[in-house]
Amino acid sequence: MSSPATSVIHMASAAAAAMLLLAGLAFQLGSREAAEEGALQAVSPGEAAPVLESLPVVADAAMPVLPEETFVMSGVRPMLAVIIDDIGPEVAVADALVASGLPLTLSILPFADAAPDIAHAASAAGLEVFLHLPMEPVGLADPGPNALIRAHDIAEIARRTGWALSRVPGATGFNNHMGSAMTTDRAAMARVFAALEGSGLIFVDSLTHQRSVAAAVATGAGLTALRRDVFLDHVRTPQAIDAAIGEALDRAVATGSAIAIGHPHAMTLAALEGLAERAEAAGVELVTVSRLAEARGRHQAS
Repeated sequence: MSSPATSVIHMASAAAAAMLLLAGLAFQLGSREAAEEGALQAVSPGEAAPVLESLPVVADAAMPVLPEETFVMSGVRPMLAVIIDDIGPEVAVADALVASGLPLTLSILPFADAAPDIAHAASAAGLEVFLHLPMEPVGLADPGPNALIRAHDIAEIARRTGWALSRVPGATGFNNHMGSAMTTDRAAMARVFAALEGSGLIFVDSLTHQRSVAAAVATGAGLTALRRDVFLDHVRTPQAIDAAIGEALDRAVATGSAIAIGHPHAMTLAALEGLAERAEAAGVELVTVSRLAEARGRHQAS
């Protein structure tokens, strides 16, 4: 018998699929990441990816971008935090994720009309709310209104981050939306974190570029900083998403914790239906990003 959470996510996946088919959705959530990274989803394992402008990109779409140093927690039950990005434009999907019962972290686009309402609803349901902060990508993809750009001074960055946070009330942290150009620029990221000094926000580097320095700069600025380990739907097929979930669980078991990022695509939503059961079978606890960050902090201090 299906659980309420499974039923809700199943309805969400069906709704998402219908919306994509019927509306011919031009603003397909997550497609911006694909555009930003040179349409890497079309690259087969072992095939060289196209080069965008002057900055290098990941050479193999099947290979995850991993942190330079792997953080290992021992002696604890393995934890997996799942962030769902690009929340906002499709309210029905957001509502279903809020009602799912899974301890997800919803990362909300500030320029979405429904962003404040979704943030309030998610917080009230006990889910964690993140700001999906738009940043400058490599290439010509549009990160959205009020995105952070490398040329901005600290005053403009502070204005734009303040606006974005006002649109996502209750956010406990943020991760970058796009940002493959911004996150490789140490000086630009230093201005971002200086503008957020004392905010208490957690930063998760989405790692949209393999040469990102964002997490290192955030740590140096005194913020709690984490890195994404696995993209669940970088390659958008049921088999690839299933394998990515397995990879995330394996990484959590091997190192004590892992962070996965997915998007509200129909295939991703369908894969989430069995996530709780797969995690339980692997001995992995599903947690919010804040819970994972707290556990890592305790481990580092011990």
